[in-house]
Formats: sequence, structure tokens, C-alpha cells
Amino acid sequence: MNLIVDIGNTRTKYAVFDEGDWVECGLGLPEVYDLATTYRKSGKEVNLILSSTGAISAEVRERLREVSTFFCEVSSEIPLPIRLGYDTPKTLGVDRIAGCVGGAFLFPGRELLVIDSGTAITYDFVSADGEFRGGNISPGLGIRFRALNEFTASLPLVKCSMEHGYIGKNTHDAILNGVMNGILFEVRGYIDELLRNNPHAAVIITGGGSEYLRKTLKRTVFFEDKLVITGLNRILEYQKTVNYT
Repeated sequence: MNLIVDIGNTRTKYAVFDEGDWVECGLGLPEVYDLATTYRKSGKEVNLILSSTGAISAEVRERLREVSTFFCEVSSEIPLPIRLGYDTPKTLGVDRIAGCVGGAFLFPGRELLVIDSGTAITYDFVSADGEFRGGNISPGLGIRFRALNEFTASLPLVKCSMEHGYIGKNTHDAILNGVMNGILFEVRGYIDELLRNNPHAAVIITGGGSEYLRKTLKRTVFFEDKLVITGLNRILEYQKTVNYT
């Protein structure tokens, strides 16, 4: 049994895979400890992978080691199923690594553009032979709305809305249209540029902000909500192979 633990800035998410199949998911470190302990008591192996976007305490890391049969932690320094062609791999976010690993697993042998739309929007490129070529980072929806409010003297804070137009007739609508269309046109631009040079490439979109793109992006792309979790599970499987053979 594979237990995926993703510790973010505000919450901890977990997912369970059994024989490659998604079994369950949930929130909270106490739940992770209880779940792993239950599986261990039932005689099952608990292979655990930890992904963290920030610093975690030694106590948490040690507790996760204790409740698992096999433990590994994601970083750019461990063996990975893809190669990292990045000048500063230690600065590469583990969520970006996992997303690209997940994409390469789902679409082997194809050039990839992995778009993760969240607090920031990341655009990451993977070659057909499995090398992370690099990528770009852009502000997400929330940051764009807040920036216009916080860094100007009179522009209001506008809430995100799927209902928007093309040309604003008032300041509220001008901001709403500008931010929403700006992201849409930006994403389209990356996709069109990639497919212009490689029409057989695959584009995968994930992240909490992807719902807007799902409704408005008229392009042939693949939406995968569990892309990062899938990538973490693939890294765990790879780590087991490296360490057990």
C-alpha cells in the first residue's frame, strides 16, 4: 500500500494507492498516523512518500518514518523517473517535479506542457525522452486581483467571476475582464506556441484554478486533477525499485 503525504502551507493532504489504484484521500496529519498504523496492524506494508512545500519539524518526519515500512521524501536530490535539465534544481518546487513526473507517466514518449493553475501558474516543459527542460512562473488569479488593488491608489479589489465579458464599460468590469481574459490569453499563447513547433505534444492542466480554464479554453488539452498525487505515487514506486534492487 502506498501512502502519499503532501504537507502544504495551511493543510496536509494524503492519498492511498493499492496496486496502482487510487483507494482514498483525506486531510490531516493525525489521520495519516492513524491510517498508517491501522494498515500496519493489519499486516500490510506502508510505503510512504512525503512532499512538503516548506520546512517541517524533525518530530513530524520521524513519526512518519515510524509508522511506515518504507519512507522517502521528495526533493531534486533523490533519483527520479525523469531527468532534471534545470540550472538550479535545489530551487525547483517539489509540486512542479511531481506534476511533470505524473505527466510523463500518463503520456510516455510525448513532449509535454504541464500547466498548474493555483496561487501561481506554472508552465513546465518535459521532452519526449523524459527530461524536465524548465518552465515559467506567472501570478495566479488571486494575486492579480490583489496586486491591482494593493499597488494602485484607487482600483478596487474585484472578486473572481466566471461571468465576464471582453470590453469593460466600468472599472469593476475592466479589472475583471482584464484579469480573467489575461490568464486565458496567456495560457492559449503557451499552448499555441508549443503545438506550432510540435503538433504531437500533449498539454496537461491541473490545479485549483483549472476549473476556469476547463470552461473557457477551447483547445485540445487534458485536465487531470490528481496529476501531482499521481506523480508522487510514481516517484514512490521508482524509489522502491531503486532501494529494493
